Amino acid sequence: MQHFPPYYLEIVKPDPRGARYQLLHKGKIALHTASYGAEIRVGTSESFNFYAIMMPLQGSGGVMLNGRDVTAPISLIGPKQKIDMRWSIDHEVLMMQVPLGAMEEALEAYLGDPPKEGLRFDPGVDAAGALGHALTMLASTGMLPFAATKLAEHHFEQFLLHTLLSSQPHNHSDALRESAAPWTPAALRRAGRYCEDHAGEPIHLADIAAAARVSIRTLQLGFREHLQTTPMAYLRSVRLAHAHADLLRIADTGSRTTVTEVALRWGFTHLGRFAALYRQTYGRLPSSTRQGRQ
Repeated sequence: MQHFPPYYLEIVKPDPRGARYQLLHKGKIALHTASYGAEIRVGTSESFNFYAIMMPLQGSGGVMLNGRDVTAPISLIGPKQKIDMRWSIDHEVLMMQVPLGAMEEALEAYLGDPPKEGLRFDPGVDAAGALGHALTMLASTGMLPFAATKLAEHHFEQFLLHTLLSSQPHNHSDALRESAAPWTPAALRRAGRYCEDHAGEPIHLADIAAAARVSIRTLQLGFREHLQTTPMAYLRSVRLAHAHADLLRIADTGSRTTVTEVALRWGFTHLGRFAALYRQTYGRLPSSTRQGRQ
């Protein structure tokens, strides 16, 4: 979880039920719900290095950023913004915290180059919009079973990042729309190179589209037209080729690395499917290749 800078807290009226806190998710992005257990006024006198999206789950309150009221039901607080919040005695708030570095990395992947100026979001989030629906879903779920593995956690966080960047207006929104250019051979090369360079990482369809600098829909149509496949099927073939090369190397060197270790290294978590796909592609089982049998 990101650390808050020094802040002031004024307790207007205490609540006998006391404070409540629940951590929903902790990774690159943190999600939690909290209540101070009182009617409060809280704020900071200096800025912080993360983005915070705050959605009241119960009670009422208000948020001021740099002296201006946020009139929308959900508030988005960014770096270099000083906050002054007021919450009723029965309040409970869902907060999503995104590190500055993670947000800048996602934006750069969309733009293809480092942004020339810092990312500044509109502070008011529409509860009926894509981000508002995502936060409502998280609040109603309570626990997030799809964040149980590193791969699922990565996809979950990428979903939140891309939803935030694509749906909430900010000072780079026009540039993002321009970056969704028509399909070109250069876009195909960028997508292929990204798959090769990141095959061992838990990447998502949106990651490939951002690297290619096209929209997800354009990416899918481009792969279908030029390669007669899908982006994720192409990524799977790249991973399978890497696994095949590893198994050949193990057979040559006598390494004790197992087929399971090789499969997991390249993102194949279902070993039966990996074996079937490998046999379909190379004509024999991965265990046969590992043992050096023709």
